[in-house]
Amino acid sequence: MSKISYSLTKSKITTGLRCPKKLWFDINDDYKIKIDHFNFHKGNVFGDKIKEIYGNGFDLSHNFEENIIQLTQDAMNDPDVNIIYEGAFLFGETLVRTDVLIRKNNGWQLIEVKSSQSLEEHHLQDIAIQYYVLNNLNLLITEATIAHINKDFIYEGKNDYKDLIVEVEVLDDIQQFVTSVSNWITDLLPVTKKVTEPIFDMGVHCKGCQYIERCKSNSFLGKIEIPISILPQYGNKLQEQWLDNKIYDLRDLPYESVESITDKRWNFVEILRSHKENIEWINPSFFEIIKKFSWPRYFFDIESIMQGVPIILNTKPNDQFPFQYSVHKWEFEDQEINLEDSKQFLEFNSENMDRKYLDKLIIDLGTDGPIFAHTSSVEINALSFLVKRKNCIDLKDKIENIQSRIIDTAELFRENFYNVAMMGSYSLKDIIKILPNASSYSSENDQVGHGGDAMIKWFKYTNPNTSDEAKEKIRENLTNYCAKDTLNLYLIFKYFLESHK
Repeated sequence: MSKISYSLTKSKITTGLRCPKKLWFDINDDYKIKIDHFNFHKGNVFGDKIKEIYGNGFDLSHNFEENIIQLTQDAMNDPDVNIIYEGAFLFGETLVRTDVLIRKNNGWQLIEVKSSQSLEEHHLQDIAIQYYVLNNLNLLITEATIAHINKDFIYEGKNDYKDLIVEVEVLDDIQQFVTSVSNWITDLLPVTKKVTEPIFDMGVHCKGCQYIERCKSNSFLGKIEIPISILPQYGNKLQEQWLDNKIYDLRDLPYESVESITDKRWNFVEILRSHKENIEWINPSFFEIIKKFSWPRYFFDIESIMQGVPIILNTKPNDQFPFQYSVHKWEFEDQEINLEDSKQFLEFNSENMDRKYLDKLIIDLGTDGPIFAHTSSVEINALSFLVKRKNCIDLKDKIENIQSRIIDTAELFRENFYNVAMMGSYSLKDIIKILPNASSYSSENDQVGHGGDAMIKWFKYTNPNTSDEAKEKIRENLTNYCAKDTLNLYLIFKYFLESHK
């Protein structure tokens, strides 16, 4: 049996329309960036729920065999099959997989499922590409539908998801795109066969792209040791100006290029100086600032889950629901704190989880003393979300007291120090590179290395097929990960205090 030969898919075409360079990066293994495992896992959960909503059908979603096209055709020819999930169709060099096909009106209803909460233009392009392929294969499509998440859906339990999605009929709307699909394919096929990356200007399409740093560093020039892209930017115009002047390495940038950039959150001149002279910059008053904070001091971090398909009672799709926190309490300067000193809450989906979370947090954070959190808006917003829930409203005053004590360490550090090891980043995981004894993170051996890993672990834990042994391992890994965040914050403060003695 010969392997299916194709160059383009629906997703590759829509990617190429936004940016041919991204399409080329996605195709070439030497440049490809690892899959976003969290969104992939979240998408699978949503896909499984879609099958429950539409009902039993011929499911090809986990089938990637070479005979997938024939299997699809056989299902369509079977009068007893009325629903097909992830059918495969090939026209020319373009392969499409259809989310849902429902036999209807002597033809088929084509349904494109989206985990977003509204209809967007690129969704119309997606389904137009599918319609183009199916139409050229003489398949009668009587309805074309976008099914997206209902933003107003609230999960009330009993596995009731009948109102989870909203269907929008778009057969007429996609015709404007269908006529263009042939040209899209013609334009993008050469990109898939190029040996070198195409030239394509940066712009608004770059926002959120996983390849943005590669493009910012002007990768066609070769590897730049310290690219100008590590310097915080305000859009791309400033960077484009520097590139036009043949400045690619940050150390070649004149001081006057950044002196006019004013923002209290960033000391651009000192960041530049640190790299030019390979030195650490510390605001001389930083040590006094740290010393003046009252005791006890708390270090606080949360982990939360964004559910595409909510399983926690009385939550909406994509609610950011906190399920874990870690608190380290530092009571006096010479106190030594360890990983196991973390006070934690960790539950996955239990009754009154929100109330239990806040009740314990109120005890663990006390009534006075600064609370340090890195990028504190995450913690503040999470607490605001929980305290608005009906069984937590009476805790409003206590939670507002906690919020008023929170100090954003990301802002504090940005204003007061920089080390070249951080490479322009003030993320906690980059800041701890300056520490000799930091508690390290790793995604290897099923550990938790970042927030995305933590959310994946939540999904795995709440999967009914996950064994008790695996659940226990997940709990252990999450406990260690969250504790590392708060311990490392403590270690940073201790580092600065001790280095000034």
